[in-house]
Amino acid sequence: MDVIQNIIEGTIDFEGQRIAELLTTRILILSGIIGWLVGFYLKDVIYTVYIGLAGSLLAFLLVVPPWPVYNKHPLRWLPAGAGKKGDNSVDGDGGVVNKKGQ
Repeated sequence: MDVIQNIIEGTIDFEGQRIAELLTTRILILSGIIGWLVGFYLKDVIYTVYIGLAGSLLAFLLVVPPWPVYNKHPLRWLPAGAGKKGDNSVDGDGGVVNKKGQ
């Protein structure tokens, strides 16, 4: 059941988001350039449109499904109830700052 939920849920980490955005941008730019060059050379705009649509479809198929490559660096969350009631301290960059004295 957990496997099916993970597939449907589609979680990716921050590094996966960066990769997906980079991949999408490069595919769309490359397909746009190739489409424009082919359409200009053949003097037919329909080739430009078809190549652009094929690039969009390729980007969609590579980025939208939650492929495992997009979740290789998952975040480690704090366990539930890690903070105590009334504890106003925050663990920052290597030090603890107490908010009560502010």
